[in-house]
Amino acid sequence: MKISLTVAGVVLLGASLAACGGSDGGSDGAKAQSGGGDYCKQLESAKTTFDKVSQSNFDALDSAIETFHKLADTAPVEVKAEWQTLDNAFSEVEAAFKAAGIKMSDLGDLQEGKVPKGADVSKLSTLGESFSAITSEEVSKAQATIQKHGKETCKVDLGMS
Repeated sequence: MKISLTVAGVVLLGASLAACGGSDGGSDGAKAQSGGGDYCKQLESAKTTFDKVSQSNFDALDSAIETFHKLADTAPVEVKAEWQTLDNAFSEVEAAFKAAGIKMSDLGDLQEGKVPKGADVSKLSTLGESFSAITSEEVSKAQATIQKHGKETCKVDLGMS
């Protein structure tokens, strides 16, 4: 079993989600309305959620991924496909973790080399492969488009670039 690949994946996941938070932004400017409510307000709230993600705050990962799901559902047409791309990538990681019997809150233990109770040890070594979804060129392009749209439309800097 290659725990080191898992640990590298954990760090990558934290870094990818943390990259969705970042520099300051504000709530001034145009407010893009979407079916579920005010997208700009949702984006500003999401930034706060993403900012909480760090290598040591694994409890925030569940919240950040849930935020990706919500934004993918409510994003305006201009960035809907890009949010879907991000959401699909993180859903792939989520599915791999679930298949291995691991919760995001278990990641701290994994990082310390401790296998959580109930984890499928045979699937731990394949977790690293699931992280390729969030490092793809397609995801990078989607992040750049969302970042630009967030800055221009909502005056919210997600720090994705």
